[in-house]
Amino acid sequence: MAVARHLGIDVGTSGLRIAALDAPGHCLWLEKTDWPAPPTTDGHEQDPADWWVAFDRLMSQLGEEGRLADVASLAFAGTSGTVLTTDADGQPEGPALMYDDPQGREQLAALCRLELDPDAQLSALARWRFLAEERGQSGRPVSQADWFVARLTGQHVSDSNNALKWGFDAVAEQWPTVLPERFGDRLPEVHRPGTAIGPVTPALAQRWGLPEGVVVAAGTTDSMAALWASGATAEGDGVSSLGSTLALKLISTRPVSDAASGVYSHRFGERFAVAGASNTGGRVLAAFFGSEELAQLSESIDPAAPDTLGYWPLAGRGERFPLVAPDMSPRLTPRPDDPALFLGGLLRGIARIEALGYRRFAALGGTAVRRVLSSGGGAHNPVFARIRECALGVSVQTAENTDAAVGAARLAALANGEGT
Repeated sequence: MAVARHLGIDVGTSGLRIAALDAPGHCLWLEKTDWPAPPTTDGHEQDPADWWVAFDRLMSQLGEEGRLADVASLAFAGTSGTVLTTDADGQPEGPALMYDDPQGREQLAALCRLELDPDAQLSALARWRFLAEERGQSGRPVSQADWFVARLTGQHVSDSNNALKWGFDAVAEQWPTVLPERFGDRLPEVHRPGTAIGPVTPALAQRWGLPEGVVVAAGTTDSMAALWASGATAEGDGVSSLGSTLALKLISTRPVSDAASGVYSHRFGERFAVAGASNTGGRVLAAFFGSEELAQLSESIDPAAPDTLGYWPLAGRGERFPLVAPDMSPRLTPRPDDPALFLGGLLRGIARIEALGYRRFAALGGTAVRRVLSSGGGAHNPVFARIRECALGVSVQTAENTDAAVGAARLAALANGEGT
């Protein structure tokens, strides 16, 4: 009988998922739980305590059911750019600023005056400086995934994917000299995703019914985890994560970056994943349609019809890719009376932004996209897939696996020497 050997935990914007792989790498089960709606109406801040309560509750349930008794390793994926600070005991000093929080513009401008690569990704670092300078939070900065690793192991570390938006140089795999000179040891030690960090503390292992010595691996961002889960392996393979927002990844032998258009490159083994993330996506659709209504209306949409409405669908102010425009407003007019026509305009707008993103990668020197694998909730809408094929001009397929939790579990397997 197959047993769970590796766990991947995807910590998202509204809840988390836990995936379990057996030793050969097959997904045995996937469980999920949600947390309360964020206290702010714009959703830009969340209480990390809610994340922990949800995680602890689900892990305790799984342990009581005996499903964690053979686990050897685990890893976390979190939203890229989400920031919080912690005190000396690892406790949050305040709410987390989510990846799309616009605060920190003054701090970002100051950081850009440092002697750094002009294409360095600094959005998370700027949010941390906002928390330090405007809210008086003097503790250590952590990403969403980092915080869980610290809670489980007691170690203040990060991974090179999450650290990228803190200014980490993913090509040289080190902090630019000016950052540790300025911020000292508050910046974490950074490891490649899938590197063993340390064991789960004995108290938590006992609480959740885990074996002694379960390895916690350096994790990754949610969209990079989706890449690990997708089955993308060849140069030119693109992966579009169609979740609350739209995140693109393209496997390339060459790293490319351009801060002006929100393009950056992650390490992906010995190659690179050229990346960008737009604020368009499923959150915009959810503001207008329920899931059942969306599915029903999609059936009456002609995927080959032209994009005559020209929408740029955003849930709020600001865009970050394929152009950086903090003051950009959503473009959602004119609005037809027919809800199917309105939905079609939204879907075509998202597809156009996706196509612009991949073209931007190529214009900067990345590989031209040859096929696109889709992950996330939007990957399961066949009409949307056809609309996207028309916009992209390449084949659009459903990814081998669409859940970032599975990708995180594959990194956990690497840390235990059982992955590839």
